[in-house]
Amino acid sequence: MSLGLAALGLVSLLVLGWAGWGWVSAKIDQAAAREQGCPAGPEVLRVAVTPSAERPVREAAKRWNAGPTVVDEHCVRVNVSSAESPVALAGLVGEWNTRELGDRPDAWLPESSLWTDRLAATDDALLAAAPEPVASSPVVLAAPEPAARLLTGAARFRWAELAALTSDTSGWARFGEPDWGRLTVALPAPLTNTASALAVQSTLVGVAQESPVTQNVLAKPAVSAALAALAQAQPADVPDSTRSALAALGENPLMVDALYGAVAALEVDLFRRNLGDDGRPAAKRPLWEVVADGPTPVADFPFVALTGPEVGPVRTEAAERFRRFLQEPAQQREFSAAGLRGLGAPERPTAAMGMTWAEIVPGFARSDPNTTQRIATTWANAVEGGGIVTIMVDVSRTMGTDGGDGRTRLDWVKEALKGYADYTVSGSLGLWPFSRGLEKGKPYAVAVPTGPIVNRRASLHTAVDGLTANGATDFYESVVAGYRSAVQGYVPGRVNQLIVITDGGADGAMSLSQAKAAIRRAGEKDKPVPVEVIAIGRDPDRAALRDLAASTGGRLTVLPDARGVVAALGQAVTVRD
Repeated sequence: MSLGLAALGLVSLLVLGWAGWGWVSAKIDQAAAREQGCPAGPEVLRVAVTPSAERPVREAAKRWNAGPTVVDEHCVRVNVSSAESPVALAGLVGEWNTRELGDRPDAWLPESSLWTDRLAATDDALLAAAPEPVASSPVVLAAPEPAARLLTGAARFRWAELAALTSDTSGWARFGEPDWGRLTVALPAPLTNTASALAVQSTLVGVAQESPVTQNVLAKPAVSAALAALAQAQPADVPDSTRSALAALGENPLMVDALYGAVAALEVDLFRRNLGDDGRPAAKRPLWEVVADGPTPVADFPFVALTGPEVGPVRTEAAERFRRFLQEPAQQREFSAAGLRGLGAPERPTAAMGMTWAEIVPGFARSDPNTTQRIATTWANAVEGGGIVTIMVDVSRTMGTDGGDGRTRLDWVKEALKGYADYTVSGSLGLWPFSRGLEKGKPYAVAVPTGPIVNRRASLHTAVDGLTANGATDFYESVVAGYRSAVQGYVPGRVNQLIVITDGGADGAMSLSQAKAAIRRAGEKDKPVPVEVIAIGRDPDRAALRDLAASTGGRLTVLPDARGVVAALGQAVTVRD
């Protein structure tokens, strides 16, 4: 760098000290790039963004790329791709689908820390830094105009009352319209929809009168009863996604004909729906925004740098700089123009029919990832009647090795199994341990046959307590036997799954190709049984395990140690395509 540029940098630092060294160093780097080029060559920072924030992030990337910006003598260009948060999470903890999603990202921007919390709970080593919010969007109700006017009138809507209101057959009577009957609110699957997850938690916070909802709070009779009531009050045929639910409600604005009275949605998604900015035609009649009275949950849109085999220190530093760039006023105004709430950028879009942009009352705190997962599992059980789940557990010798925090891999697995058995309220569950020569010459045993969970909890606890690590794995023969049994015991109308927890060994006479052939022979087209594989350890045979799972429509999740198995099991048993 020339002396003139160095002096310019020093003067800028003195004059603009309030802006912070990050801003000044970026300007110096840009000047260096213009004068010296990029002696170390170009780098690409890949950022995966939830569709709700894609437009402002792309605009920010255009400004950044026009710089250029230099990091450690590399000119860094930002490449933005769109990925739904649940899809991105599944790819980050399992196998990233480059064909559908492009290259694996170096940084991620989902709608809420719900997603980064779940990523950290599964494998905290994937996060290169602490997530930081770059925008926000409150959870609101989207409703036809007549309903919205009532819900924002004298009898204001509160999240704390949602379970009681939706369970009451004359819920609209409170708002002066008894002829409308039940007040129905669509809450598409909380596992995969941020607004639903936060809305359910906010309702439970109101019932419990404490925030956040924890495992202990969830166990309280009044809270568990409210969760069950809210789930059971769901209207029939609620779409799987919030965006689809908004589109369906917008097609039927008359309350007497509507599939449901309202949808819990992020404010930004309602804004995009009304404008037709979400990939669907603009709504025939805009839906109106209802901001609840009292504490309101807010999606915080966290930006986080990721780790990975190709990331390296240059991209990690570039990710942190791009995050700071997104937090600058010019980019924050772009977030606000796109229907989000920029940090310190109070401007709101004016051409936004149905939007109120009302002030938000703070006081809500989100649950930890294990509690969030438990709520989602309980919800799925109540709405869908529970899945048919057979869990196969590797009890070979290596499962007795260190799994993190001084506990063995098998100890962590046993804790996860007991927890799942305790909070699963419906459906069926079975347990099969496997290792070489486990029972009568077979490498597997049926410790608890798959059947209704309500009368199997005690036997499951006993079986789990009896699991010990010994012998070799004999993986493929065991999985084939479990798959064959799951297909034979298939229950129509339910999600049927085989979940395999292993540390990745594949001893035994059967090969991968033989196992896949046996699975094809055992499978039946009208009886889908995906095999979800959870592999513990740094060096499992990813290619083979992924191939086996994918051949059944299942997925692979790889954990560096066993501490993430609770989150991974919860994710596996509630996964929906």
